[in-house]
Amino acid sequence: MTARPSGKQPAAEWVYRGVWKALADWFRVPERAPRLPTGPNETVRAFHPSKGFLRLLKVEFWIICLLIDGAILVGWIALTVFHPVVGAILAIPALLIAVVPDVIAYVAIHLRYDTTWYVMSPRSLRVRRGIWTITEQTITFENVQDVRVTRGPLQQLFGIASVRVSTAGAGQSDQHGSSSGNAAVLEGVDNPAELRSLIMERVRASRTAGLGDDEEAGAGRPRVGSVRGLPEAHLALLREIRDGLRAGV
Repeated sequence: MTARPSGKQPAAEWVYRGVWKALADWFRVPERAPRLPTGPNETVRAFHPSKGFLRLLKVEFWIICLLIDGAILVGWIALTVFHPVVGAILAIPALLIAVVPDVIAYVAIHLRYDTTWYVMSPRSLRVRRGIWTITEQTITFENVQDVRVTRGPLQQLFGIASVRVSTAGAGQSDQHGSSSGNAAVLEGVDNPAELRSLIMERVRASRTAGLGDDEEAGAGRPRVGSVRGLPEAHLALLREIRDGLRAGV
């Protein structure tokens, strides 16, 4: 995310990286992916949405720009026809009103893409997004009830989809991929089937492992750490503590 621009990159990329660095420092945006606790020999996969998602955001941006800037231009032309002096006076303000928001919105698109992270460990999924307000959402695979792939017409055109991972009682996600309740949405991925299969595999592994998954129980003995009757939230907290202790060893 924070790779330095090479000499072959266009000037626009240099400008964007400079703006990104300034805004990242200003808003204290984390430059690295969020971390998840892991046990010995466990790996974590961290990734952004696909480039197709960024292209989709840009297409939506240009469509909106054409509509808004076109309306401003038509209004300015009509004003100039009936009031040439007023039109001449308002030419520069009208230009600024049309251009400045476009520049800010274009930078915001890249910032949205760069600050969106999906992180998966063998036991949980964490989603981070946001610039001004950074939100992180963590779901433990053992509690996952449903993994669903959704794809609209525009997503289909750009070869991307969204993967919605939800637990019991999760609400519905909106058109922007935001979610309510115990659900997280991985929007703009180009390998939804692969991700869904991987998540379901880890869901099955987490449910069969239990809290004390590294210790094998003897014949006729309960699994170590198999605590029945505790709420799922308590079990999830115990697992986070356990994984944090392992990571610190």
